[in-house]
Amino acid sequence: MRATKEQTIMNNFGHVIKLERVRKNMKQITLAQGICTPSYLSKIENNSIVPSQEVIDLLLKRLELSISQNKTLNDESYLKQIREINFNAVMNKDRELAAIQLKEINTERYLFSDSTNYYTYQLMVLRLTLIVQDIRHDTSELIMALSELSGNFNEYQMFLFNSCVGSYYSFKLDFNSTLQAYEKAITYSQKINMEKWEEADFHYQLGHCYITQQRWVISIEYILKSLEFFKNGFFNTRVVECHLMLAVAQDNSYQYEKAYQNLLLAQKIALQLNLKEHFPIITQNLGNTASVRGHSDKAIQYFLESLESRKDNDEKLPTIYSLVKEYSKLKNSQQIITWAKFGLSLINENQNPGFETFSHHFSVYLARETDQLLFEKTTISAYNFFRDIKDYRHTEKYSLLLGNFYYKNSKYKNAAKYFALSNENMFKKNKISCWEDL
Repeated sequence: MRATKEQTIMNNFGHVIKLERVRKNMKQITLAQGICTPSYLSKIENNSIVPSQEVIDLLLKRLELSISQNKTLNDESYLKQIREINFNAVMNKDRELAAIQLKEINTERYLFSDSTNYYTYQLMVLRLTLIVQDIRHDTSELIMALSELSGNFNEYQMFLFNSCVGSYYSFKLDFNSTLQAYEKAITYSQKINMEKWEEADFHYQLGHCYITQQRWVISIEYILKSLEFFKNGFFNTRVVECHLMLAVAQDNSYQYEKAYQNLLLAQKIALQLNLKEHFPIITQNLGNTASVRGHSDKAIQYFLESLESRKDNDEKLPTIYSLVKEYSKLKNSQQIITWAKFGLSLINENQNPGFETFSHHFSVYLARETDQLLFEKTTISAYNFFRDIKDYRHTEKYSLLLGNFYYKNSKYKNAAKYFALSNENMFKKNKISCWEDL
């Protein structure tokens, strides 16, 4: 960075320093120590003074931050590039290309002369990070840093920030926090004129979010809005995604034939355009549809096809869980044990904290077939985990399982406790507060 770029420094350097400091959870007094006074640093961060080159270099060194100035582009041109990268990543879902582009972006901190552009840039980089599912150790810190600076955001930036926060929580499987963030984003989306592609993608995200809340009707409404835009623009990958999401919502609202037809449409498009990345999820959903219709043999066949076409272990876990549940319906103890152990072995190999949900599922089913004493402890642990993350669907499921277990073993006091908890979580899941509303 050249000292002659005084206006750029004046308008943006303080914002860069503040964001990086907050991102690293560093106090002003810690960053300023031995370089300048905390009050002087505060003025730098507020862009009310231009620091000397020596102070700039020392602050950057302590933050372990490198800033380079792109001499070939102005602010608007560079931001336009970032917008185009976001557009391609959102509409075409080419994660490999987006990951390469994100890596190039992260090699520098571009200095904008306009702080408004700088915040938009940071939010777009965050969105790109979430799209490529590159959730690094500092992603939560970046979100917290941007949250602290959000008082400077305009309404579009507040929409972008809250939709990114929603996506982050969705990736972490915290669907209640996802809903809270998205509903804040809805408020801001009504105050701005966003581009149609952003609106369509946001509607898709809302559709997915409401599915996790079992609000099937509103989910279908949002997904249909997205589907119309994606079809008109020939964004075929997104069209397939919409058909798949519609099938999930329709399946759960007993529209089985519509769900099946949407899956066939998704399969037809994927086969015609050789969209191989969609084959696993299509067969997975065909398996789900067969399962709810009571066609277990066909469901298992589809699940096995889905599993065979999946490459990454983390992508295999939902399908393995589906196999465990289907064999549980058939009371096939040997297959339950085999698949639950396989799922746990993949989790142990990867040591990914995000797999904790499946670890609880597999452990419960395995213990249920192998060790009744361990089953009680394991299921209580699963109940507590899902209770803590406010996943009311699975707290209802495992409290009901515990209630039945205690009743079968003549432990009626414990049985009554967990049956009551099952009802309580059923009320929460369905957002009902009074029995009269059932």
